[in-house]
Amino acid sequence: MTITPEMLQTAADEVMAETIAIRRHLHKNPELSGEEKKTAQFVAKQCRTFGCDVHENIGGHGLLATLSPCKTGRTILLRADMDALPIQDAKQCDYASSVNGVSHSCGHDAHTAMLLGTMMLLSRLNLELLYNVTALFQPSEEITEGAAAMLKDGVLEGVDAERIYALHVYPYLPSGSIGLKSGAMCAAADMFEVELTGHGGHAARPHECIDVILIASHIIQALHHIISRQVDPMHPAVLTIGQINAGHAANVIPEKACFSGTVRSLNVETHEEIRARMDHIIRQTAETWGATASFHMRHATPMLKNDPAVIEEVRRNISTLSPDTNIIDIDQPSMGGEDFAEFLQHVPGCLMRLGTGSEPSTRYSLHHPCFDIDEKAMRRGIIVLAALAISPTGKKGL
Repeated sequence: MTITPEMLQTAADEVMAETIAIRRHLHKNPELSGEEKKTAQFVAKQCRTFGCDVHENIGGHGLLATLSPCKTGRTILLRADMDALPIQDAKQCDYASSVNGVSHSCGHDAHTAMLLGTMMLLSRLNLELLYNVTALFQPSEEITEGAAAMLKDGVLEGVDAERIYALHVYPYLPSGSIGLKSGAMCAAADMFEVELTGHGGHAARPHECIDVILIASHIIQALHHIISRQVDPMHPAVLTIGQINAGHAANVIPEKACFSGTVRSLNVETHEEIRARMDHIIRQTAETWGATASFHMRHATPMLKNDPAVIEEVRRNISTLSPDTNIIDIDQPSMGGEDFAEFLQHVPGCLMRLGTGSEPSTRYSLHHPCFDIDEKAMRRGIIVLAALAISPTGKKGL
């Protein structure tokens, strides 16, 4: 049976109500990175009802769900992340998070729901597909550990993967549009932690102490100057301190202070230079003031690069099976990190943006306490993922 755009649209309409219900269930019941046990169990149960072969507990709570109509073993991988963020949901709606201090403020609930909707659609169409279609549900993306953990656990072993695709919701694009970007799309990202040890004492006698709060403030100021004064302005880079902890009372100088943050860049040499300068500044400043410092940096995720040939192939296949899709070319890469880049180092593919912004309530930025999406956009996401799963790839030409 030859699939037509009209058939794909009708099939997407038929699964939308259930997809929205799944998204709202997940949104109401978020789980943090590494804690996605109930989410994974829910996803696995759904996939089995679609006739998928399911493998669980890969790299933590990750799982694979495969529809296997193709005897050759050649496979299209579709990836969605499942974890939530430690952010209090500030929305007032029926599906707002029921978990205090935890919410799906980055759209991973929608990613998971759309991928389930796609597998549901494909299972109902009962097509003679060119490839097996495997849904890869990933944990721990927000702490940039899930993809690497799944790869270490052998998630791709025995999988003859032709392509891997992923969508990420994007409130900055019109609802239902698809954003494509060739080459660098997301920055390399590192996570770092600094701990300072000084000498505590009474706030009235600072001369008897080594004040780690003052030292931390000097270090933080100096670290931010790396980007503005020691990095080529033609090489985008970002350093952000997201957390700082010290002290327990207003009249006590504490013994220790800790802070943590991220470094992101789009240039390998720049990234290495920033790391080296950070280490020098932290240790030298601490020693100057008589404190000791420990500095730990974790290489979180590499730069995400979309293969230009794959992007053009995706553009053609979307235009063929979903000709009314509003495809938008994204000019600038994001400084956000995305560990989908780990998979792209092993399998050709791409990350796409799905526009989800319509009215003001759906235009809050990612990671905002009020973040929400225009749920109608998920229909386009399902159509696009399904279209890519059933389209020829031209792998030999890459």
